[in-house]
Amino acid sequence: MTFHDLPPHSRDLPLDDPTLRSDLVDLVVTLAAREGGCVALLLLDGDHLCTTPILVEEMGVPDASKVHQVLRTFLGQFDVPAVVVAIGRPGQGLFTDDDRACHQAVVEVCREQDITLLGTYLASDNHVREMPDHLRVAS
Repeated sequence: MTFHDLPPHSRDLPLDDPTLRSDLVDLVVTLAAREGGCVALLLLDGDHLCTTPILVEEMGVPDASKVHQVLRTFLGQFDVPAVVVAIGRPGQGLFTDDDRACHQAVVEVCREQDITLLGTYLASDNHVREMPDHLRVAS
Protein backbone atom coordinates (compact mmCIF):
# COMPACT_ATOMS: atom_id res chain seq x y z
CA MET A 1 0.00 0.00 0.00
CA THR A 2 0.91 3.66 -0.23
CA PHE A 3 -0.44 6.79 1.37
CA HIS A 4 -3.08 6.81 -1.39
CA ASP A 5 -4.54 3.72 0.29
CA LEU A 6 -4.93 5.25 3.76
CA PRO A 7 -8.46 4.74 5.05
CA PRO A 8 -10.52 7.92 5.44
CA HIS A 9 -10.60 7.54 9.23
CA SER A 10 -6.85 6.86 9.55
CA ARG A 11 -6.43 9.77 11.99
CA ASP A 12 -8.53 7.78 14.46
CA LEU A 13 -6.53 4.54 14.13
CA PRO A 14 -3.64 3.62 16.41
CA LEU A 15 -0.33 3.08 14.64
CA ASP A 16 0.06 -0.46 15.97
CA ASP A 17 -0.24 -1.83 12.43
CA PRO A 18 3.10 -1.72 10.56
CA THR A 19 1.34 -1.24 7.20
CA LEU A 20 -0.56 1.79 8.48
CA ARG A 21 2.67 3.22 9.95
CA SER A 22 4.45 2.72 6.63
CA ASP A 23 1.64 4.42 4.72
CA LEU A 24 1.67 7.38 7.08
CA VAL A 25 5.45 7.69 6.75
CA ASP A 26 4.98 7.65 2.98
CA LEU A 27 2.54 10.56 3.32
CA VAL A 28 4.65 12.66 5.71
CA VAL A 29 8.04 12.14 4.08
CA THR A 30 7.63 13.72 0.66
CA LEU A 31 9.83 12.86 -2.29
CA ALA A 32 11.46 16.30 -2.05
CA ALA A 33 12.24 15.70 1.63
CA ARG A 34 13.79 12.31 0.79
CA GLU A 35 15.94 13.88 -1.93
CA GLY A 36 17.25 16.54 0.47
CA GLY A 37 17.66 14.16 3.41
CA CYS A 38 15.37 14.32 6.41
CA VAL A 39 14.22 12.90 9.71
CA ALA A 40 10.51 12.54 10.45
CA LEU A 41 9.05 12.04 13.91
CA LEU A 42 5.48 10.90 14.38
CA LEU A 43 4.70 11.78 17.99
CA LEU A 44 2.13 9.42 19.48
CA ASP A 45 -0.15 9.57 22.48
CA GLY A 46 -0.73 6.74 24.96
CA ASP A 47 -3.16 5.05 22.55
CA HIS A 48 -0.57 5.23 19.74
CA LEU A 49 -2.54 7.84 17.80
CA CYS A 50 -0.38 10.32 15.89
CA THR A 51 -0.71 13.68 17.60
CA THR A 52 2.04 15.59 15.83
CA PRO A 53 4.17 14.85 12.76
CA ILE A 54 7.52 16.68 12.66
CA LEU A 55 9.66 16.78 9.52
CA VAL A 56 13.22 18.13 9.63
CA GLU A 57 14.30 18.64 6.02
CA GLU A 58 17.34 19.57 3.93
CA MET A 59 19.87 17.98 6.25
CA GLY A 60 21.84 16.15 3.59
CA VAL A 61 22.14 12.41 3.86
CA PRO A 62 21.31 11.68 7.50
CA ASP A 63 24.03 10.14 9.62
CA ALA A 64 23.89 8.86 13.19
CA SER A 65 25.12 12.09 14.78
CA LYS A 66 22.57 14.24 12.90
CA VAL A 67 19.75 11.84 13.78
CA HIS A 68 20.85 11.73 17.41
CA GLN A 69 20.87 15.54 17.60
CA VAL A 70 17.45 15.92 15.94
CA LEU A 71 15.83 13.36 18.22
CA ARG A 72 17.34 14.73 21.42
CA THR A 73 16.31 18.25 20.44
CA PHE A 74 12.70 17.49 19.53
CA LEU A 75 11.86 14.60 21.85
CA GLY A 76 13.21 16.62 24.76
CA GLN A 77 10.62 19.33 24.01
CA PHE A 78 7.57 17.08 24.11
CA ASP A 79 6.15 14.73 26.71
CA VAL A 80 5.27 11.78 24.46
CA PRO A 81 5.02 8.13 25.43
CA ALA A 82 5.72 6.73 21.94
CA VAL A 83 7.16 7.66 18.57
CA VAL A 84 7.66 6.43 15.02
CA VAL A 85 10.82 7.67 13.29
CA ALA A 86 11.64 7.80 9.59
CA ILE A 87 14.99 8.47 7.98
CA GLY A 88 14.58 9.99 4.52
CA ARG A 89 17.32 9.89 1.94
CA PRO A 90 17.73 9.58 -1.82
CA GLY A 91 18.71 6.33 -3.48
CA GLN A 92 17.82 2.69 -3.26
CA GLY A 93 15.66 1.17 -0.53
CA LEU A 94 18.38 -1.25 0.52
CA PHE A 95 19.66 -0.72 4.06
CA THR A 96 23.18 0.65 4.32
CA ASP A 97 25.57 0.68 7.26
CA ASP A 98 24.70 4.39 7.70
CA ASP A 99 20.99 3.52 7.86
CA ARG A 100 21.68 0.92 10.53
CA ALA A 101 23.79 3.41 12.50
CA CYS A 102 20.94 5.96 12.29
CA HIS A 103 18.52 3.32 13.55
CA GLN A 104 20.82 2.56 16.47
CA ALA A 105 20.93 6.28 17.32
CA VAL A 106 17.12 6.32 17.32
CA VAL A 107 17.02 3.31 19.63
CA GLU A 108 19.51 4.87 22.04
CA VAL A 109 17.72 8.24 22.29
CA CYS A 110 14.33 6.59 22.81
CA ARG A 111 15.81 4.37 25.51
CA GLU A 112 17.48 7.36 27.22
CA GLN A 113 14.21 9.29 27.24
CA ASP A 114 12.03 6.28 28.12
CA ILE A 115 9.95 6.61 24.94
CA THR A 116 8.44 3.57 23.25
CA LEU A 117 9.75 3.22 19.71
CA LEU A 118 7.01 1.67 17.58
CA GLY A 119 9.21 1.53 14.50
CA THR A 120 12.02 3.11 12.51
CA TYR A 121 11.55 3.45 8.77
CA LEU A 122 13.76 4.16 5.80
CA ALA A 123 12.04 6.36 3.22
CA SER A 124 14.03 6.42 -0.02
CA ASP A 125 13.14 7.22 -3.62
CA ASN A 126 10.07 5.00 -4.07
CA HIS A 127 10.36 2.78 -1.01
CA VAL A 128 9.33 2.89 2.62
CA ARG A 129 10.77 0.00 4.62
CA GLU A 130 10.74 -0.72 8.32
CA MET A 131 14.15 -1.26 9.88
CA PRO A 132 14.42 -4.74 11.37
CA ASP A 133 13.06 -5.13 14.89
CA HIS A 134 16.10 -7.02 16.14
CA LEU A 135 18.09 -3.77 16.12
CA ARG A 136 15.52 -2.20 18.43
CA VAL A 137 15.14 -5.25 20.67
CA ALA A 138 18.90 -5.83 21.02
CA SER A 139 19.51 -2.44 22.57
